[in-house]
Amino acid sequence: MKTWTRAIALTLAISLAATSCGYILYPERRGQSGGTIDGGTLVMDLLWLLPGIVPGVVFLIVDFTSGAMYVNGRVAMRADGNHNLAIALKDSPTPRSLDLSVVTKSHKVLDHKLAAVGPAIHGQVVQLHVADTHEAIFLRIDDHEHPAMQLPIDVL
Repeated sequence: MKTWTRAIALTLAISLAATSCGYILYPERRGQSGGTIDGGTLVMDLLWLLPGIVPGVVFLIVDFTSGAMYVNGRVAMRADGNHNLAIALKDSPTPRSLDLSVVTKSHKVLDHKLAAVGPAIHGQVVQLHVADTHEAIFLRIDDHEHPAMQLPIDVL
């Protein structure tokens, strides 16, 4: 009887761990280096502090260092005379097409480029021109497989 109870408890703990870690729940967020913290993922990770310090700290470290804790990332550009924004694309294990646009808050497209990513393409950089505007500007990324992502651009 004790072995069944332990087996059930262990199975429950492993399945709970697998479903409460942002790294597993949101693989598309991996690699982000900042942005808005996902409150739900943070609460799930903090709840792991109840059974012990070690599991809670491990989940927090994994989610923050992988970037899975962040809902969206940040893009920053340096204000220079050229008004160009260079986007370094990450390598992708699967080939796909990315639609990159710089848009204003009122949805006016300032520049637009298509880029291909895949296992044979490495270190690709896409240049987008950012015209002078007094509106907030955003980088819009659409891969036609997931919902489009829009990241605010901070002008430094």
